[in-house]
Amino acid sequence: MVQAGTHAQQDGFTPEPATAGSTRRPLSPLVGRDEEMARLRAQLLAREAQVLTLTGPSGVGKTRLATELWDDVIGAFRDGGCYLDLADRQDPAGAVRAALGDGPTPLGHPTGEASDHAADHPTGPPLDLDFLLVLDCGSRPPQEVSALVAEFAGRAPRLSVLTVATQVLGVYGERRIQLAPLTVPGAAGCTGPLADVASVRLLVQRTRAVRPGFKLTEENRDAIAQLCVRLDGLPLALELAAARLKVSSPRALLEELDRSCSARRGTAADTMSRHLSIFDAVQHSWAVLDPRRRALLTRLAVFASPFDGAEAGEVLGLTVHEARAALEEFVDRSLLLPQEQPDGSIRFRLLRTSRAYAWEQLADEDGLEPIRNRHAAHVLRRARAAAAQLGGAGQAAALTGLGHTHRDTLAALDHLVHVGDGDKAGELATASLPYWLVRGEAREATVRLTAARAAGVTSTRGRARLAAALGEAQLLAGRYAQAGAELRAALAQHAADGDLVAAVDVQEVLARLAHAEGDLEGAKALLDDVVKRCRELGHEPGLASATGRLAEVHRDLGDLPAAARYGQEAVRRFDDLRDARRAALGRLVLAGVAADGEVPADAEQTVRTARAALSFLYGIGDRPALSYALYVTADLLVRRHGRATGAWERAAQLLSAARSLEKAHGGLPVQLPAAARQDLLTQAGQRLGETAFDEHSRAGARLTAYEAVTLATTPLTPPPAAPQAPPAADTLTRREQEVAALVAEGLTNREVARRLGTAEWTAVNILRKVMRKLDCTSRVQVANRVLSARAAADSELGGPGGLPRVV
Repeated sequence: MVQAGTHAQQDGFTPEPATAGSTRRPLSPLVGRDEEMARLRAQLLAREAQVLTLTGPSGVGKTRLATELWDDVIGAFRDGGCYLDLADRQDPAGAVRAALGDGPTPLGHPTGEASDHAADHPTGPPLDLDFLLVLDCGSRPPQEVSALVAEFAGRAPRLSVLTVATQVLGVYGERRIQLAPLTVPGAAGCTGPLADVASVRLLVQRTRAVRPGFKLTEENRDAIAQLCVRLDGLPLALELAAARLKVSSPRALLEELDRSCSARRGTAADTMSRHLSIFDAVQHSWAVLDPRRRALLTRLAVFASPFDGAEAGEVLGLTVHEARAALEEFVDRSLLLPQEQPDGSIRFRLLRTSRAYAWEQLADEDGLEPIRNRHAAHVLRRARAAAAQLGGAGQAAALTGLGHTHRDTLAALDHLVHVGDGDKAGELATASLPYWLVRGEAREATVRLTAARAAGVTSTRGRARLAAALGEAQLLAGRYAQAGAELRAALAQHAADGDLVAAVDVQEVLARLAHAEGDLEGAKALLDDVVKRCRELGHEPGLASATGRLAEVHRDLGDLPAAARYGQEAVRRFDDLRDARRAALGRLVLAGVAADGEVPADAEQTVRTARAALSFLYGIGDRPALSYALYVTADLLVRRHGRATGAWERAAQLLSAARSLEKAHGGLPVQLPAAARQDLLTQAGQRLGETAFDEHSRAGARLTAYEAVTLATTPLTPPPAAPQAPPAADTLTRREQEVAALVAEGLTNREVARRLGTAEWTAVNILRKVMRKLDCTSRVQVANRVLSARAAADSELGGPGGLPRVV
């Protein structure tokens, strides 16, 4: 054994020579553990706790990190230290005693037995020992040495013990450090290039060790990212996968993972882990559980998403106390990974590898279908409850909850379709549709709804509701012909069943379809009828929705006062219903109407309202609505700051970001009119020039949703104030004075609009107001009035007069 420092000899205490580190020495650089290394180092050197336990699932790299840490900190301990590998020791307690120089004589407690009072009643004299003891237990339960650790910690205040194990020691004062798998692509907080993601770095590094020419390329990057996700970012799994990539492509290995467990096996040349198979590592960890606990953990594999204690208890049929006790044990043994939530709650998840292992056990024991039935029933109950909240005060919480269980919903739906329970499959798919549409999954929703219908829906009401849901999904997917057929069939069935509320809701969606197809008058007629019927039925949500749609129809018909009137009523009704999402969309419509200048509005307040709506829609994850909100924000920006080059640069980026989001997630069926959006793009190109416009468009396309929202909600720094044209009359507003001055320069309506950064028809409307206020019948008369006012002002100031008149 190699000496690692000299120990003080006191009261007969003479430790044996100590091992300078693990015998499993790393032969490759440590990847992706800088933060964990720094945190562990700081805690050890600051002596914040005597007993630290580094835990984590098998294969996560605990030993690898501990050996690196040992080399880094051992010099800071006066009396050195000892790194003990206890995984295969016959007498781990004896090894600990020998390492600390106590010999075979017990120190007051039988070997291998823990004592609740060991720390409070040390059985030997105090020890002046500044020493680091690392106990690497592998998958072995560390409780065999917990009593000794507590005893020596009580006797030696400067002794630091770091236990490396899949579970905690269970002694008072112990501080646990949970080592999680490496970050995978797409994880929360994972930003930056793919090559910098920790799991990708490790996979590429280890693959290059056996295949020197291997590179991360545009062609293989998606497959590599999927591999890292599929393998949980678990270092052992990534190292074994890297060995397979010696003779395989990333895409082929992904397919192999689906077919065979052998893709998760390797040799001692592939990893420094004790385990040469992922499933062997899982099996070792699970073997320490008693049969009942092992059965519970196996059944938890039915959850496809992270779950909380209440959900686990409901599906497994446990009381609150039983569920809590089981989860605590599973977390202590690193069999479940806890995930902190923003509201302070905790959710839990099984690694995919553990879940695959458990899934096989369930299938072998014929226990898969019963637990999947319980799980599907649980998911359906949750979906019903969430659907009732989506239009009211609990909207944000319901969307968050549906987000937590999204993968579980899909798994339950697949199961219900597989067993042929079309009624429950249809109900689950219909209840989940609003969330899928918010996520921008309209196309995927049509596939899921179609599969549910194919499973066989027996009730006429269920078939009608499923057809209505399918029609709405196809509308948002841009399949207008299919949407119309489904919606009309649903309307006929609801009418036949006497379900008037459901019928009027379908009629409102048909109006949205007419609007999307450009039939504005047809949409208006349908919506007027919907409003009338909703008033008769007392159907407030339908009334609010139809009123909001009327605001959009009147906007596109050019009747801005009516659009503002309907928009204000819709927002008020949505606020009363506490439907924050629809209220935000209504405020965006109002902001666009107010910016056109037809409705008196505080420009600053209009912008603040639009930005608040944009931020809210981003917060709830509504990607289709987000693209619409970015279009509106860009429109407001250039209408307000149209003479500033910076406004057009930002608008070009926002418009490009909106197009990218719409391409990725779809858009609302009714947005800003296509002509208005194209006009914005055309104006931006003309104002910036082709080269600059293309540059800013490319920059916008690269923005993430978060970056686009941040850009849209950051105030634009205004340029230095430009000199204002002399007022043509005291009654004109500032914008009206600007239009009049530009007309006096001889600009056409289109040129005026471009100069001011607004739509041509808006410039025409403002000019008409100017003509009414100045009592002029033509633009020539307006120009002459402006020039006359300038001449008079120049004359009063002693300046040049006699400006030529416009003829």
